[in-house]
Amino acid sequence: MLGGISARRRGLILVFVATILWSSAGFFARLLDHLDLWTMLCGRAFFGGVFLFIAAGGERRRGLLGPYFGFGPQAPLIIPLSAIAISCYVIALKTTTVAEVMIIYATLPFVTAGLAFVVNRELTTPRTLIAASVAFSGVVIMVASALGSGRLLGQAIAFVMTVAFGLMIVLQRRHPGMSMTSINAAAALIAAAATFALSPHPALTPFDLAGLAIFGLTTVCVAFILFMEGAKHIPAAEAGLISMLDVVLGPLWVLLAFGEKPGPMAVVGGALVMAALIWQLAPDIARGRRRPFAG
Repeated sequence: MLGGISARRRGLILVFVATILWSSAGFFARLLDHLDLWTMLCGRAFFGGVFLFIAAGGERRRGLLGPYFGFGPQAPLIIPLSAIAISCYVIALKTTTVAEVMIIYATLPFVTAGLAFVVNRELTTPRTLIAASVAFSGVVIMVASALGSGRLLGQAIAFVMTVAFGLMIVLQRRHPGMSMTSINAAAALIAAAATFALSPHPALTPFDLAGLAIFGLTTVCVAFILFMEGAKHIPAAEAGLISMLDVVLGPLWVLLAFGEKPGPMAVVGGALVMAALIWQLAPDIARGRRRPFAG
């Protein structure tokens, strides 16, 4: 029992720290806003990919990768999707507010459920359909408020990112033995190579290089590894609920550091999305708390 409690506490801490690191993406995007889009994207993806490959090498030494460096039969499909998602994340952050990107990305569970039905014919529950309707109504309210403001492109790119992540999840379910560390490492380096050709190659200061390295290390590599490790020790619903803090923390950091305000309609839309997610996850969380979790 003590071991189970210790593992659960460790899982909660790891997932929480991962969420904090993920939520810092908007902060780094604004901190490095003087860089052009392609240079920022290339630097983050390059450093994130290098650090992920180092982590994958560690997994291989521990015998965790399996054959072919953890790449499975779905890898040729998942790697481009991951590269698109990694790229769209930065593009969206550069072209609309952090709050709007986070709110759209928060619909990932519902987008994934819809894609799972289309691709794998996985049926969903009426509760999920109701929650998805509420969440998407929140997104519609937010998008409607952006008409004429020039932020619609960023919102559309954020949705493309969300769909790409959802497809990755659906395809990965077919072959769960694949290493997402290796796959994301390859995708990040592909994204870096593609955007390097588009970058004007400005002279980077030590501050720029350090910022890009930390941006890639924290949001592409460390957050992913901590979340995956922590999620092993707590129910999936609780991991999902904690990760929702990203929607609140991401806009909070840029508000405190740069004064970027989400806007009233983004707050309303975000509240609807958060309420739908909490209501959707509530039964699973309640079931998890009623029975011991050995983790």
